[in-house]
Amino acid sequence: MEAAYGGFLRRCAEAAERLSSLFREKANVLVVGHNDADALSSLGILCGTAHLLDATYVAVSVPRMEEVFADESYREFDAVVFVDMGSGYLNLIGERISAPVLVLDHHKPLPVERPPNVFQVNPHDFGIDGSTMVSASGVTYLVCRNVTEEARVYSPVAVVGALGDLQDKDHGRRLVGLNELVVREAEELGLMRVEEDLILYGKGFRPIHEALASTNSPFLPGITGNEAAALKLVLSAGIEPRNGDSWRTISDLSPEEKARLVEALASHLSSVGAPQSLMSELTGYVYELTGEEPGTPLRDAREYATLLNACGKTGNAWIGISIAMGSRGWVMREAERVLAEYRSSVARAMEFAMRREVREEMRNIVVLKGGTEIDPRQISSVASILSSSNLLPPDKPLVALAQEGGIVKVSARASSALVEQGLDLGEVMRVAAERVGGRGGGHKMAAGAEFPADRTTLFLIEVDGLVGEVLARARAGKQLRLV
Repeated sequence: MEAAYGGFLRRCAEAAERLSSLFREKANVLVVGHNDADALSSLGILCGTAHLLDATYVAVSVPRMEEVFADESYREFDAVVFVDMGSGYLNLIGERISAPVLVLDHHKPLPVERPPNVFQVNPHDFGIDGSTMVSASGVTYLVCRNVTEEARVYSPVAVVGALGDLQDKDHGRRLVGLNELVVREAEELGLMRVEEDLILYGKGFRPIHEALASTNSPFLPGITGNEAAALKLVLSAGIEPRNGDSWRTISDLSPEEKARLVEALASHLSSVGAPQSLMSELTGYVYELTGEEPGTPLRDAREYATLLNACGKTGNAWIGISIAMGSRGWVMREAERVLAEYRSSVARAMEFAMRREVREEMRNIVVLKGGTEIDPRQISSVASILSSSNLLPPDKPLVALAQEGGIVKVSARASSALVEQGLDLGEVMRVAAERVGGRGGGHKMAAGAEFPADRTTLFLIEVDGLVGEVLARARAGKQLRLV
């Protein structure tokens, strides 16, 4: 498999040489990353590798690039490494930073001349789709494994990051491309086991009904967030939820009981008018970290990703980075507390998002008006849950908005069918945001933007028009380049 990605892997090796040199020379390195699960996985892998080599570094997680330059402190470092960000800000980086810069990213790079002090590792430069074939944590891992053989212990963390970035879009929710290469390395090291099973939150440690009620990717109408309804469904399937004094888990069920549970779920979803395609999201490839304790959120890679996302989206990125590096004990207990609070907060946000009056269908897009009711740090999670639940029109992308102060944050999602028709949400967000004085970008299926709140209507008109133009041209068999 590595032969198919030779050029990109050689680039990773070149980056590793630069990184190794910085670490060996005890250079004072600033490591900067975003604040989602993929970014915290990336930061954990890079910082863990630096720690293995007793290197000197400072790591920071920021929600937006502009915060890096809010003061002059970045000038105090000998070098800067960006993970899961940077490719969309090459001009700004070149203008502000004179020290050597290493960018490990998977977002589509700006089509600009690369600053001479910037060395970039990005799959798009080699014709590899960074939205489905490899995440930022995968890029970071493929660099760090060349820095030191010991860094291979972080291969499962790279899988966590890919799943956190929702790259399991292949049949059966399987990871493919370079992500699959990382999965195989983790399996060969005995650090990961992959099997096909039900994909439900906490299936190995939560009571069956709690696992159902806690599952929000996909969102299960009438079940997610409703333990009483979930327990009723379990009983209706003829499944005994307890074994003596203990609650049973999904993992305790026999194959025949799992089949009955799936049948009951399908019947329930049909009764509430939910699309049966939801069922395809509930079964597939499960990625288990064999080195983690059974019955913890770190055993299942998707649950691990949820925990990291919770840390990053609540201002507790340091906890997520520490967990990804390998810390447990009291740090893990703090992470579980953060996760519980985050899940409650997202559940409340989803209750708001499910109201019909806060969703508006325009000609070519569906808009979720989160206003100040949804935390801007959580709008991406809400958008992902909604888009993965097949509850929205399949022929229109979702544009979810949340506001804090005078700034609106956008998280947009598109179906694979729309992408196949030529839609690139990253480009749409970039162009629309720039036209209203903001910034945007991302992947074809998942992207984001920020802009002044008083230009919300104009932004939505721009997005609606751009999406309409792209799809109209695509359906007519023509190419359209946004400018």
